[in-house]
Amino acid sequence: PKPNNPPTTTGNTTTSSSELTKYSDPQGRFTIGYPTNWIFNSTPESAVIKITSPVEKDGDDFRQNINLQIETYNSTIEDYVNSSVSEIKKLMKNYQEVSSMYFNRNGSRAYQIIYKGKYGDMAYEMQVKQLFTIANGKAYILTYVSKVDERDAFETTANKIFNSFKN
Repeated sequence: PKPNNPPTTTGNTTTSSSELTKYSDPQGRFTIGYPTNWIFNSTPESAVIKITSPVEKDGDDFRQNINLQIETYNSTIEDYVNSSVSEIKKLMKNYQEVSSMYFNRNGSRAYQIIYKGKYGDMAYEMQVKQLFTIANGKAYILTYVSKVDERDAFETTANKIFNSFKN
């Protein structure tokens, strides 16, 4: 039987495999993979891209999502992380760090943090995983947002998407 996921192309930037569909940024800044059953948006309001999970069940009012932000930055990753995390602590109620670490990723220093809390007047707690990298005078923040009580449903897939990210 033929596989039911033929290669797709959108302006020569998207190719498909059985695992993840690869998206290449038209400006050449990054590539990332995502499952075909997730919704990919290359023009979200507050990010460069946004990838949203499928609906888990009827009445599912929250969808896990991954977004990427890129900004011009010409200092160290430590400075960027420190300023970013202090902003997060101001924005998030009941901020609680789960884990954080610096590590070597694709030949350069990166930082990953996982934390919990509530944004604004949300009724539920969120768990957020973020990857910070700096390359070619740009800072990249890849973010996975999930509800604390539901996060495991797509965590493995989110980790695959994070691992596919290259800048």
